[in-house]
Amino acid sequence: MNLPPKEYTKQENIIADCLDEFGMRYSQQTSFPPYTVDFYVSEIQRVIEADGIYGHNIKRDRKRDKDLKEYPEIEDIIHITAITKKDIKEQLWQALNKLSQ
Repeated sequence: MNLPPKEYTKQENIIADCLDEFGMRYSQQTSFPPYTVDFYVSEIQRVIEADGIYGHNIKRDRKRDKDLKEYPEIEDIIHITAITKKDIKEQLWQALNKLSQ
């Protein structure tokens, strides 16, 4: 059975726009069983999660992050809580700049 394509949230669309502006290649809704991540940027081995301003269940997210980091192709997970393009771009930029330090 084929599932209908997932509609992306406004926040996910903004993150995609920002990644495009940064010239980064990424894939959306990538499967790392049993999880599906919002974005995977293979060249920097990062997952980017669109958490929104309210985030998610912290205890469940910690376990999920720990499980995802068991995959050799995932070095870290970036959680984006901002919701405006300006703030999302800034939060992403800061997280990505930490990689070069």
